[in-house]
Amino acid sequence: MRFLRLGMGISMMVQSVQMHDKLIGAIAIILLYQALFNKGCCAANACASPMPKQTSNSTEEINFEEVK
Repeated sequence: MRFLRLGMGISMMVQSVQMHDKLIGAIAIILLYQALFNKGCCAANACASPMPKQTSNSTEEINFEEVK
C-alpha cells in the first residue's frame, strides 16, 4: 500500500505542477505524507478500537432461581 500511495502521490504531484492545479497538489501531499510516514487507515491496526479493560476477575458462583 505504501508503494501504491507513493506512486500515486508522485504522479499527482507532477500533474499538479504541470496543470497548475492546487487541489490535486493538496491531495498529492496527503498521499505522499501517508506513504512516507506510514500513516492512514491502511496501516496495521490503525483503525482498530481499543479492547475494553476488565475491572474485576472475580469468579463468584451465580445462583439462578427458576421462575414458573
